[in-house]
Amino acid sequence: MIEVKNVSYSYNGRKAIENVSFSVKKEFVAIMGPNGSGKSTLIKLVMGLLKPDEGEIKIFGEDAEKTRNFIGYMPQKETIAKHFPIKVADIILMGVTNKKFYTKEDIKKAKEILEKVELSHTWNKKFNSLSQGQQQRVLFARALAKEPKIIILDEPFSAVDLPSREKMISLLNERKKDGIEILIVVHNINPVLHDIDKVLLLNKRAIAYGSPKEILNHENLMETYGSFVQIVTCEEGYCHPLIGDEHV
Repeated sequence: MIEVKNVSYSYNGRKAIENVSFSVKKEFVAIMGPNGSGKSTLIKLVMGLLKPDEGEIKIFGEDAEKTRNFIGYMPQKETIAKHFPIKVADIILMGVTNKKFYTKEDIKKAKEILEKVELSHTWNKKFNSLSQGQQQRVLFARALAKEPKIIILDEPFSAVDLPSREKMISLLNERKKDGIEILIVVHNINPVLHDIDKVLLLNKRAIAYGSPKEILNHENLMETYGSFVQIVTCEEGYCHPLIGDEHV
């Protein structure tokens, strides 16, 4: 469904990512790496918001820029203007439809998805009046609202409490069962480690790509982060990396 082949991209002559290849076929995939490793650049390329300098990206066999309507996207919270006067209802409805006028069915669908993230009471509230965690859940709900074929999330769990995070992961797993591709950029992979199918370790280039049990090891993490990363192995045999590289 998603094919990334030998993709490179530069900002003003400075390489952001170089010769990256991977594919996603009805899978839940996490992308992890240090700050400045090209994670956000990569997902913008997949979404068709940027065009590769080299290589190609195909979504359902089409060029990425032709398939944006298939994608539900949740940006980093830092990209949302804090003082923009918009209501929660309008944000969710943006995900449901691109029309200027909403139907009763559009409103019903928007309210249903807001209820799933347990924020029905915020329907008429201004987005900037919510807590950071609530704002994250609203943006998450918007990504799901359009019933996308692909879900792309950029640091979705920042400022979200444990119960809300577990609810979000549960909703993602429901979508995965429906055959929807999920790409999630994370600094801390441990909350989703037992749920994902594959991990892409990225530091401008693809260091390793495969199942968590295959690629999360000292050697690959050292190459990705440039320093030793402590690992704790759980009873299920997963290696949980202890990485303090997170946004405040």
